[in-house]
Amino acid sequence: MIKNLLLAPLLFSSPVLAEKERIYYVHTRPPFSYSGTIGDDGFFYYFTNSADRFNDEICKIRIDGACFVKTNVPAKIVKEGIMKTPNMYWCSEAVIQKAKKVQPPSPSNRFGYGICTENGWVFE
Repeated sequence: MIKNLLLAPLLFSSPVLAEKERIYYVHTRPPFSYSGTIGDDGFFYYFTNSADRFNDEICKIRIDGACFVKTNVPAKIVKEGIMKTPNMYWCSEAVIQKAKKVQPPSPSNRFGYGICTENGWVFE
């Protein structure tokens, strides 16, 4: 009886809860916010808002409805909140916000324009 009670929450729990939380990463802001994410397969997926974003054949990953397109570029997480592709570093929004507390951007840079490096976000 107790064993069945313990199994019931597992059987009726949502499978979505078990999914890995996806994070999008930003390489640079502006003139465009160049962003992407890493797939479970270890490859980089870039963000697009083109007309193709409604096509599930193109959008292999979605984060909050945003479309991410698979590439053949390998990616890996090198530090918490920092992803690396062969030639670039990509920072999570959490890393960018943390950098704002340490190195506040100038008043003319209230949007956090900058670039991601191996050490985190650097403001322009």
